[in-house]
Amino acid sequence: MLTDVQQLLARACWQREPIEWLRATLRDAAPARLTAAEQAMLLALDGDGLRVTRLLLQKLRLERLLRADAAAAAALASDEAGFVERFRRYCDAVPPTAVFPSEEAALFAAFARSDTGS
Repeated sequence: MLTDVQQLLARACWQREPIEWLRATLRDAAPARLTAAEQAMLLALDGDGLRVTRLLLQKLRLERLLRADAAAAAALASDEAGFVERFRRYCDAVPPTAVFPSEEAALFAAFARSDTGS
């Protein structure tokens, strides 16, 4: 089972601005189970590391999706900017829970059915 610190870091990596989200969470409503030392360690984290981690998560998700969904690959090839924007909305809305390409494709398809583009 993940510790409270690990869970908080994982949630931060789902956010568009992970370090800002983490700092705001700790400032506004620090999880009661975190010690003062854990909170201080989290506040001292380098934001670049969290941003790179988020990008790596997105890259892995994109690779899984494109391996399993030929239509997504074609959409990327035909309208790169539009596809990238939709994929960003997907990453913002859907936590990374898929392990296999088929799971990522199913999550993306479910998101795409409800995506209004806003």
